[in-house]
Amino acid sequence: MLIKNIYKLYSKTKIASRVAKQSLLLCAFMVCGFATVFAHGFNVDSTKSPALKDTSYKKFTYFRFGVDLSKIVRSQLAKDYKTYEFQIDANFSKQTSLAFEFGGGNSQVDNAFLVYKSSSVFGRLGIDKTFFNTEFKGDMDNAFVGIRLAFSPIQRNNATFVIKDQFWGDTSGVINSTRFNAMWIELNGGFRVELYKNIFAGWNVRAKTFLNPKRFELLPPSYLAGYGRGDKNTAFDFNFYILYGIGKRN
Repeated sequence: MLIKNIYKLYSKTKIASRVAKQSLLLCAFMVCGFATVFAHGFNVDSTKSPALKDTSYKKFTYFRFGVDLSKIVRSQLAKDYKTYEFQIDANFSKQTSLAFEFGGGNSQVDNAFLVYKSSSVFGRLGIDKTFFNTEFKGDMDNAFVGIRLAFSPIQRNNATFVIKDQFWGDTSGVINSTRFNAMWIELNGGFRVELYKNIFAGWNVRAKTFLNPKRFELLPPSYLAGYGRGDKNTAFDFNFYILYGIGKRN
């Protein structure tokens, strides 16, 4: 009860019913968006004979490595968190690529009632599917949509708190540090263009929702690397990547 009272002082504006509604709407949006964009890749025309499998395409021959410049800029401007993020992707088929994103960061909560610091690292694994056909061999400029599953171990340090009471007097104490894990799912979409040979720029937007939101009901991190504000069950974010590619294009 003590911890709950402390956290209520820190998050007075949090409304549980609103958060639950946002979570349901976001889940519906993610499922519908994913199904709509990907459905055309699985449509079957009964009037046509089955197409022969293209055996000329070779998987995992071209890799891109990149850094999210937006996180570097935002970390310099933010007062309560620092974060960094990287991306690796590889060709899987003519219109799909596998992506792995990772990074880390730290944040702090510092107000009149509560003070603590948190740190986290994360990994996201998923797939991107492009919208348009290639104009020529090796063409990699495209718009895409994708889905990610993310995991993050979190470390919260000791938290010091103060409960102010004009009648009984102020009470202070320490809440012991703890470790816990976060899992969330994302739907993302954006554009990626080749600026110069093997040098790419790309931006994307992301909609995210926790798979284990109850882990964040008490003393969440101010900012969770790879996700966003730790006290929100749903989050929206964007990235701006600069990437370098190596390998052989199909």
